[in-house]
Amino acid sequence: MRVFPFKGPVRGVSLGLVFVVLTSMSPSQPKITVDKSKVDFGIIYNGTTKKARIVVKNVGRDTLRILSVTTSCGCTTARQPKAFLRTGESDAVEVEFNSTGFRGKIEKHVNIQTNDPVSPTTYVTLVGDVIEELQPINNASVLWLGNVPVGKEIEQTVAFKNISGKVITLTGFKSSSSDVSVSFGKRTVLPADTVRLSVKITPRKTDYINELLLLETDSNRQPQVPVRLTLIGVSQN
Repeated sequence: MRVFPFKGPVRGVSLGLVFVVLTSMSPSQPKITVDKSKVDFGIIYNGTTKKARIVVKNVGRDTLRILSVTTSCGCTTARQPKAFLRTGESDAVEVEFNSTGFRGKIEKHVNIQTNDPVSPTTYVTLVGDVIEELQPINNASVLWLGNVPVGKEIEQTVAFKNISGKVITLTGFKSSSSDVSVSFGKRTVLPADTVRLSVKITPRKTDYINELLLLETDSNRQPQVPVRLTLIGVSQN
């Protein structure tokens, strides 16, 4: 009768050694973490900017490479952090959202691409609610002027209602072009009252034209009210 030796313990020791060897042979790798996956800006007044700071950290065992930081919209900018983060090192992505021309709920994204093999792209969501104190009548955020002969001045009236619950005074305006001007019928707007402004623009080229007009106010919450002017400059016959 042949007696076979019991191999249970030996088999267990062998598996343990294999596990230790495989673990020690696994390559070190970087790992990214961010201190927040969502930024809530809360209430944003149209024409203002909001900033946020996203801390990026390398909690892996190898150098983390920041390949790129991109945003989902031209209205949002992001400062690139350091290109390399050693183990335990961190840096910040400075984000700025420009609310000009937006209205209502917004959702934007910041995309951080790294050499983390498990999570090569990390997403951070930006949310907020864009509101106004001087609301354009008919909720028109863009003033469309149609086809306008080059060199000919066109005049259009634009109206705003004061929904802030307080008195607002218009103090002036800025524009993206010297070809844009504004005439104020009145400058003080009472709560629930409406103000009408005369906007003038003279196209200088035969092309699609997009200009930005900023009405300046004495309000701390919405010091500038943006109005976009669009038209097509055409040749005079």
